[in-house]
This record gives sequence, C-alpha cells and structure tokens, in this order.
Amino acid sequence: MAYHRILNNQELPGRIFFNGLMVGLVTVSLLGCSEKPATQAEIIRPVKSVVVGDAEIMARRRFPGRATATQEVNLSFDVSGSLVERPVNVGDEVKKGQLIAQLDQRDFRSNVKATQAALKRDHKNFKRATELVRDGNISQSDYDRLEARVDVADAELAVAQKALADSVLAAPFDGRIANLFVENFQAIRAKQEIARLLDSTHVEFTIQIPEQLISLVSYIRDIKVEFDSFPGRPVSAFIKEIGTEASTTTRTYPITLTMEQPEGFEILPGMAGIATGRPEFPESMKIAGIPVPVTAVFTDTESSGNFIWVIDEGTNTVKRRSVEVGELGDAGIPVTNGLQAGERVVTAGVSYLREDQKVKLLDSQGGDDR
Repeated sequence: MAYHRILNNQELPGRIFFNGLMVGLVTVSLLGCSEKPATQAEIIRPVKSVVVGDAEIMARRRFPGRATATQEVNLSFDVSGSLVERPVNVGDEVKKGQLIAQLDQRDFRSNVKATQAALKRDHKNFKRATELVRDGNISQSDYDRLEARVDVADAELAVAQKALADSVLAAPFDGRIANLFVENFQAIRAKQEIARLLDSTHVEFTIQIPEQLISLVSYIRDIKVEFDSFPGRPVSAFIKEIGTEASTTTRTYPITLTMEQPEGFEILPGMAGIATGRPEFPESMKIAGIPVPVTAVFTDTESSGNFIWVIDEGTNTVKRRSVEVGELGDAGIPVTNGLQAGERVVTAGVSYLREDQKVKLLDSQGGDDR
C-alpha cells in the first residue's frame, strides 16, 4: 500500500500539468471562434464587350490612322563611280524612266570596248582552232581551252554592259522626290542611297479593327477618310487589304485602305486622319439572327445548351442567359432566340465570370463600343 501511494504521488504533478494544458487550449479555441472572419473584397473583373444587333455600330465608330505612299523606294546605284548628273530636286514630280542621277560613264564605256575587243579576238582564235583540230594540228584540250575563253569573254562583255547601264539611275514609277541623300560630283559607293521616291498618285491609309468587328469589315460601304490637315473635306477610300493576324497586345487587325489623290489638295505620307464607314448587311444575314462573336458563346458542363453573358449597364453586372444559335458564318454565330438587338454581351473571358458579378467595361482599340 505504501508503495502504491508513493507512485500516485509521483504521477500527480504530471496530471496537473496535462489538465492545465488542455484547459488553456480549449480557452484559446473558444476565443478564436469568437472572432469575426475578415470581409473579402469584391472582385470587379474587366471584360471586353460589344453591343449586338446594332447595324449602325460601325457607322458610329471612328478609326484613326496615318497615310503612307502606295509605293516608296530608296534608289541607289549597283556600281561605284563619280556622280556627274542629278537633275532633280526634293519635291519634283517625275515620270517612270526619267533620269534621277548618272555616274561618269567614261570608265564603264572603256571597259565595254575592251571586253568587246577581247571577245572578237577569242572568236577569231577559236575559228582558226576549229580548222586546226580537224586536221590534227592542235590537241583536243587546246581546242577546248580556246572554246572556253570565248564563253568567258562573252560573260565579261555582259558584265561590262550591265555596269554601263547601271551607271544611270531612272525612276521605276511615276512619283515625287521625297529626299536626296547626295550632292552632285560626289564619289558614290555601290548601294549608297541616292534619292527617295514616293508614288504620289495614290495614298494608303492603315487602321486597326477590333477582333469582334473584323468579321463585319467586308460589309462596310461608303468609306471616307478625313485628314486632320483638311477638316471637312473627306476622301473616298476602298479596302485594299485585310490583315489575317491580330496584334498580340491590342487584339486588333490591320486594315489597309487605298484612295486616289483628291482634287484641290494633296495628301502627303504621314498625315493623320479618321476613317468611317457605313455597314450594309445582306437580307439573308438579317433574317438568320443577331450575329455575335464566336468568343461570346459558351457551354455549361452541368447543363446542356448554349449561353452568353449579358451586361446590365445600369449595375455593371453580368447575367447568364440561355440562347439558341444557328450555324457559324462570316459575321460570327447568329443568335436566333434569347437575345435582343442593342444588348451588350461579353466577348472575352466568359469562363471566368459568375452570375451577378460586377465587371468593368474595357474600351476597344480604335474607339469605344458605346
């Protein structure tokens, strides 16, 4: 009994420590549960969007751009020499084939005469060799060598004649001298830039179209470009080229317009302006439904069907809506049921949204959708 009591007395301090530790843990847990969790900040997601079914959306858009020459080239000689003629000045209008500059041709002409003489000599030697080899008076190898010399002399003459022709620099097309890089009587190196020639008869104008509108470009008519330097004097333009690859930063496609020089004023390369146009959709497209960008339509793994996110512009929140769609066409996917003309739908990032989530509308490159 005494031994048992001693053991109990030895266990007592450990039990007291254990019980105190448990009480402390319970107290801390209770205090922790009494604290209120921190409020999580609401996420406002920026989204790209477009107003659908509005046939005049393109008419309300203004696309900035800058004029460039249809053709432009820096002219240079393919040979070296001394410049002896440069009859043009900056701003001069020139015609195709007109002289721009010319090198001193004396050395080139002398080289042509020398190679002509060498070719004539080699032809005579080869003619004599033809008779000699037939009679066995020269070897076949000597005959072959003389024949090869004729071919070499003929090639050297062609090179000399080309060098003579290359000593004259002529305009490859009608245009205007935009810049001159050398003075007359200057020593010129081959490939050194002599003059810059621009085609002044036509003007190109490049704009950027957002990806959600690129499918509508082929329906645009009555394109006008108004330049900042000539306000109130729009110039008619036509689509020359539609880019097939979007910019990785702006997600826009380059569209190149072309126009003739207007009467009464001249458009120069580098001038800034604004392009506008009027959409003209075919009847079949109007009947098929409201076209929306392909990226606006998505499916739900939990339920069948197609959906879009419609933006409530009063609260800037999104609502998921079930829609019926037709077959994919040039203008996008036509929505045949579930969407009204004039409503704004999300066109990118649809998989990251939730019902009633607040969003911030991003302006598209080249103007606001609104």
